[in-house]
Amino acid sequence: MSALAIPVQSRPAGGARASRPARHLQLVGPDFVPASGVVAPAARPAARPVIRLSARGRLVRGVLLLLTSLALAVTGGAWVGSVASEAGTYSGAVERVSVGAGDTLWGIAATAADEGQDVRDVVDDIMRLNGLGSGELVVGQQIVVPAP
Repeated sequence: MSALAIPVQSRPAGGARASRPARHLQLVGPDFVPASGVVAPAARPAARPVIRLSARGRLVRGVLLLLTSLALAVTGGAWVGSVASEAGTYSGAVERVSVGAGDTLWGIAATAADEGQDVRDVVDDIMRLNGLGSGELVVGQQIVVPAP
């Protein structure tokens, strides 16, 4: 058997109004039709519990955030440093060459390249060894090239 419970406001005896009306539930049968004036209360959404941190909790949270940020910064810096240091790594023998009038990076790389070695790879090595951003050279500039 099922029943429906609807809220009903009760009034004190004698017709006097209370400052705050009491609410009661009335059990009804299966064929009950509520009167048009009775409206069920709207369901409230569940309230999220409010988390309040003490001063010590706020301090611990701040220290943890600071340490996490510091660890990320150190890790990121180490990674960037390792990538940057790999750019200047060359394990072969090198020699210094003085750039003359009319010399190009391609010409110097072609002279320094071994038999069958791709000149483009040698150009990349020379640019990496000397930290060059472009292939422009200046007369009298000293550059390091891989030894043939």
